[in-house]
Amino acid sequence: MSLPPVQRDFAELARGFAGRYPARHGLRLRLEELTLDVRSNDQAVVDDLRGYFGGFAEAAPADGPADLEFLLLEAPVQEPPVALAIKPAAPGKRPDKERFADVPGAGGGGRVVRKQATGMLFLFGAVADNIAANIAVGPCAANRNQLVNFLCARYMERRLAQGWMLGHAAGVAQPGALGRGLALCGFAGMGKSTLALHLVARGLDFVSNDRALFQPGGQPAGEGRGPVLHGIPKHPRLNPGTALGNPALAASLSCALPESARTAYADLSPEALRAVEDKYDASIDTCFGPGRFRLAAPLGGVVVLNWRHGGGTVRARRVDLAERLDLLEALRKPPGVFYLPRAIAAAPLTGAQCLEALGGVPALELTGGSDFEAAVVACEEFLSA
Repeated sequence: MSLPPVQRDFAELARGFAGRYPARHGLRLRLEELTLDVRSNDQAVVDDLRGYFGGFAEAAPADGPADLEFLLLEAPVQEPPVALAIKPAAPGKRPDKERFADVPGAGGGGRVVRKQATGMLFLFGAVADNIAANIAVGPCAANRNQLVNFLCARYMERRLAQGWMLGHAAGVAQPGALGRGLALCGFAGMGKSTLALHLVARGLDFVSNDRALFQPGGQPAGEGRGPVLHGIPKHPRLNPGTALGNPALAASLSCALPESARTAYADLSPEALRAVEDKYDASIDTCFGPGRFRLAAPLGGVVVLNWRHGGGTVRARRVDLAERLDLLEALRKPPGVFYLPRAIAAAPLTGAQCLEALGGVPALELTGGSDFEAAVVACEEFLSA
């Protein structure tokens, strides 16, 4: 995906934006043992993110450097400072969603990415030896979801550089420090996030929504244990069908929709609700109570959703992912344009490496029809076995 570097200096670009928009407001995020400092020239952007990240956010950046530092600069839409190439669209994705360019410089340079729909610019890479920059420039206040995705992507890149595996999965875990985690994966539209919320409503903790990290067993902090499931601090984004169309979830999730939306959708049929594409952030703390969002749990198993709407009775069976590479593909997640290739050279990316990272944990395949109540029972039995 990388292009030949353009003839500009990445540090020059990064420092130019930083100098143009002084960032005097900030907060610190603590994600397990890592700290992320977030600074902005707009207090409203910082306050909004503090509320979003909840218990992961501290009042302000503390003294001393953080593991990752970010500048989120509220500004008009900027013209790209370098010529950008169109990122190839994945199957089923909107074309020309992002454009990017690799820019040379000290320490390997960096990358510029532009979100075409919003005009947001993102710069990330090295500005000097062992000094990195992560900068977002544009209408930040109007694009919180893109800011959250940017912070999470840069955090995940840091974890991939440690040799962790990136998975396309939601995650839940049994309560308690030693409660085992369950990774829920499936091809697009299978409902892994909805199943995760059903399990949280039944008392499990929330670990991750759409991306999960897997720390291979035997790594530091994992000696003597199997793989560890890690989450990212991103709340689910719900459509009205998920929030209002599931009787088991409606009491918890309806608060994620503003009153005007709940009124507008109240009389729609379940089929009509599923067709609505509006998205709303569902804070786990608000919907299910404080302390229900954690970022790590020993990996107890993997559940693969391989069902379809109207497919009849749910069938659950144990499978060996080493013999079902078709199911492994539902879990594997190739890094995208927000990951620098040099930083993830140590990440498990091939099928064989992913199987090794999972350490032979048991897997469960759900086929037949998409019945979340039956799936919850199957997952609970699988996790307790």
